[in-house]
Amino acid sequence: MAATRTSSRQASLKAKEAIFESSEKKVRAAPGAKRKSSSDKGPEPKREKKEEEGAEEDGGVMADSVTQPQEPEEPVKRENLPEMSTVKGEEPEIEEIEKTQIQEHPVLEQRKAEGQSPGFRSSQEREDIVPSNILEKGIIYFFYRPRVNIEQPVSMGDIARSFFVLRPTPLGAALTPGSMAPGAKCRLMMLPKKKFPTSGRERDMGFVEKAGVSIKMLDETFIAGETYETSTRGERHRPEARPYAEGVYAITSTRRASHLAYVITIPSEVGDLQHDFGIGSRGSWIVQSKNPKFPGPSYARLPKDPEYPAHVVEKFKDLRWVPLEPELIDYPNAQFLMIGEAQDDLGKAATAEPGGKQPTEEEPGEELEKLEHENEERIEALSGDHTVYQDLGLDAKNYPDVPTTWNSE
Repeated sequence: MAATRTSSRQASLKAKEAIFESSEKKVRAAPGAKRKSSSDKGPEPKREKKEEEGAEEDGGVMADSVTQPQEPEEPVKRENLPEMSTVKGEEPEIEEIEKTQIQEHPVLEQRKAEGQSPGFRSSQEREDIVPSNILEKGIIYFFYRPRVNIEQPVSMGDIARSFFVLRPTPLGAALTPGSMAPGAKCRLMMLPKKKFPTSGRERDMGFVEKAGVSIKMLDETFIAGETYETSTRGERHRPEARPYAEGVYAITSTRRASHLAYVITIPSEVGDLQHDFGIGSRGSWIVQSKNPKFPGPSYARLPKDPEYPAHVVEKFKDLRWVPLEPELIDYPNAQFLMIGEAQDDLGKAATAEPGGKQPTEEEPGEELEKLEHENEERIEALSGDHTVYQDLGLDAKNYPDVPTTWNSE
C-alpha cells in the first residue's frame, strides 16, 4: 500500500513504452511484478432453498433448488433471483456475428454548458483525439459483500456476491483533482459467480441490477448493510458491500466484438485478494449483450426481462448475442456475457483495427493510460487510496485501507 506513484510525465512516457514497441503501435504487456494468487479460490456457489424468513439476497434463490435447506443468509430483495453461476455442460452459446451499427455514446446529462463537473473537465480538443471505437469511458469500482454475520472474510468462501459499478464520464473528459460528483449516473452490474473470467475458456453471465442511479442512491439502497430478525435464527446482520478496487475503464468495439478494458488505480499494487476475484493490475473481457427474445440457460433466467424500447430491441435483430453497447446496459435486468480475454494486459481492447480510427485520433490504449494517470494525480491530491470512499460519499474514517490480502486472523 506504500508504493510510490510515478509522476505524470514519467507515467506518460512509461505508458507509451508499455503500449507501443514498433511504428505499427502494437500493444505489449504492461510492466509490473506478478503476484502469486492465493490458492483458495472459494467453493462454487451453492443453490439454497428459500426459507420463509428470507434467503441470501446477493446469492440469489433458485425455485428448483435440490440441495438441503441451509441457514437463511439475507432477506429477499428480488423474488426468484437466479444463481446464474456457470454449470458444466450448460455454457451459453455465442454466435459468430458481424459488428452491428454502433452509435457513439452521448455526453452525460450531468455535463454542464462549460463542460465542467467535480472530478473532471471536458473539452472538444480532448474529444477530437479520443478513438472512434471507444464507446464509453469512465471510473469503475469493484465491490464484494461478505456473507451474513461474517464481518472479516478470510477467503472467497466468506463472500456472498461480487459486483461492479460503471460511472461514465463524457468522451472528452479529463480527470482533475476532486472527488467525483455524487449525483453522477451509474450502473450496478451483478456477477453472481463472484470471480471474473480470466481466460477465453471462462465465461460468465451477469445482469444489470440498477441503471441511471447515483452513487448516493446506491449507498442508501444497496451498499449499506442492515440488521433484521428471523423467526428461526433470531437477529441477523448483512454486512455492507465493500470496495476492493477502483480504476478507469473503456468499452471499445472491434469488427466482431466489444471489449471492456480496465486499469486499476486503487490499490496502488494489487494483491492476492484482487487476484482471487480475477482482477489484475489491468485487463479486458469480451462482452456481449443477450437478446431477451431468447430464453437463457435454466440457471440464468431472471423473473423479468429488461424494458427495452423498440429501437433498442431492433439492434438485436434475430441474434441471440450482439456486441455490447452502452445503451444495451442502461436498463435493469439486461443480461450480458463476460469472456476472459487478457489479464495484466489490455488485449485487443487497446488497439483500433485498420480503418477504425482517424489519423488524428489516439489508440484506445493511449486514452485509457492517460485517463489512469489522471486518476492517479486526482487520488494523490485527495486522500490516496481512501479516495475511493470519498468518491462513494462514504466517511473514510470508518473504513480501513482498501485490502490487498485476506484477513489472516
